[in-house]
Amino acid sequence: MYYLANFHVDYPDARINTANCGDTIRLSCVIENENNSSSTVPVMWFRLYENAYPQPLILGNRQLIDDQRFMPRLHNNDHRLEISGVSKDDEGYYLCKSGNEIQISYNLTILSNTCIDISPDRICVTIDEPIHLLCRIHSIKNSNEVNLHAEWTRNNYLLDNLTEYISNYLSINGILHETLLIKHATRNDTGIYTCRYGDMLTASAEVIVNQYPGGSKSRRLISQLRGNKSSSKASLRTVVSCFYIVYQIVFVAFVTLS
Repeated sequence: MYYLANFHVDYPDARINTANCGDTIRLSCVIENENNSSSTVPVMWFRLYENAYPQPLILGNRQLIDDQRFMPRLHNNDHRLEISGVSKDDEGYYLCKSGNEIQISYNLTILSNTCIDISPDRICVTIDEPIHLLCRIHSIKNSNEVNLHAEWTRNNYLLDNLTEYISNYLSINGILHETLLIKHATRNDTGIYTCRYGDMLTASAEVIVNQYPGGSKSRRLISQLRGNKSSSKASLRTVVSCFYIVYQIVFVAFVTLS
């Protein structure tokens, strides 16, 4: 074992692997000897931690950790490391070692936007209407993690007034559902809402609160003016029609008397 301080310097040729939260990945390590046959030296997989000794994961076909997501897979001369249901915590460097030689190294990156999202990511409501946002955190690895609630902010200010904001969570198939409900929207509720889970996962959504239903005040005034103009035209037509009827009655009576 040896002590590591800077992975990027020590392993500049590490292969970059990118995955989504929840994916199953397979890291390949092909071992061959001079006769092009499988080596008898057991292969070891390590995971590297910053400022710490490497953590042994696999020795030959045996697991060295309790996490069942890390499994050895042998295919011909390829001693693969399989990791199922990857999460953000699985990011880092992985080494395959045979004897005293490091055969290959990997730099694994998990895309953050696949680990957390808010639905909807943009919403427009009217004053007094409810605001409902759902934050989904993917690939929760163990039951202890569901005790860590998401943190909600609006324009970077923490929403901690429980009399106005209601937040509930539910864990379904490894996905944590954190719900934010604002029962009666006000103009002050307009802004960028962020759901934060742990130290690395954040997602944002835009909320716009309109003062007038169906659009802006100016559009409503224009509609009212148009409506008043139409009513005036209708009233004028009614007066003209009545005058014409009275004229006909008077004309007929005049002719009859003559």
